[in-house]
Amino acid sequence: MDFLIRDILLSKQHLGNIFICCVLLLSCSFSSAVESDINCLKSIKASLQDPLGYLNSSWDFNNKTEGFICNFLGIECWHLHESKVLNIKLSDLGLKGPFPHGVANCTSLTGLDLSSNKLSGPLPEDIGIIISFIATLDLSSNSFSGQIPTNITNCSYLNVLKLDSNQFTGNIPLGLGQLNRIKTFSVANNQLSGQVPDFGTNPGITAESYANNAKLCGKLLKPCSRSSQVKSTSTLVKVLKSNSVVIAAAAAGFGFAFPFSFCFFLPRAPSVRRLWVFYRGYKLR
Repeated sequence: MDFLIRDILLSKQHLGNIFICCVLLLSCSFSSAVESDINCLKSIKASLQDPLGYLNSSWDFNNKTEGFICNFLGIECWHLHESKVLNIKLSDLGLKGPFPHGVANCTSLTGLDLSSNKLSGPLPEDIGIIISFIATLDLSSNSFSGQIPTNITNCSYLNVLKLDSNQFTGNIPLGLGQLNRIKTFSVANNQLSGQVPDFGTNPGITAESYANNAKLCGKLLKPCSRSSQVKSTSTLVKVLKSNSVVIAAAAAGFGFAFPFSFCFFLPRAPSVRRLWVFYRGYKLR
């Protein structure tokens, strides 16, 4: 009987220790998440120019009260007393600068709205990692340029993607058509070309989603010519030159076996023109 009582007491003691350990682990995890989100907003503020002073007057990091960042302009938290950012809405504030890489530290972020500002430059190539769990991304009415990164197709939770009224060029990543959560999509008023993604029968995506991109073609638009399809479905030859080595990579998609779909080494780096002439000769044969 004494042994039984002792075992019960020891079991209760172990359970108590386990409970305390769990509480400590959760507390550490929470503290880490809070610190990460605070650093996220600090980084965003540091990377953007704020000529109208909206962020400077509202985003005061000297306040150390619990959940203080939830009172910042444009910030929505999961809970008012927890500094875990749910949405960032900084539309039409006159902000300038590049895409803020610091949003990667807002680990609970589901929505990012930077529309109607004066942001510029290319989107980061790893944007699909930076905002991998985001559901709403609105970068419309800015001056972003360059190509839409293929990596954006990793944002598999996207419901809304608005990139309209910028200066994007090149092709739209066709993989976006495989993101079955997307309900709203717009790339209107850019300088895009090539084949558009196939979103199936999605009623929220119409020809207006692609308006004022004269060189776009495909579903909902004019049919693509064969040359447009080749450009959209083929990986361009990439040449990396060094003192004595060139690596050329090419993908299939031309409708025939292409002999350069492997890496090879040459003692002297040929020009892209020479590679093209060689390719044309192969095609004629």
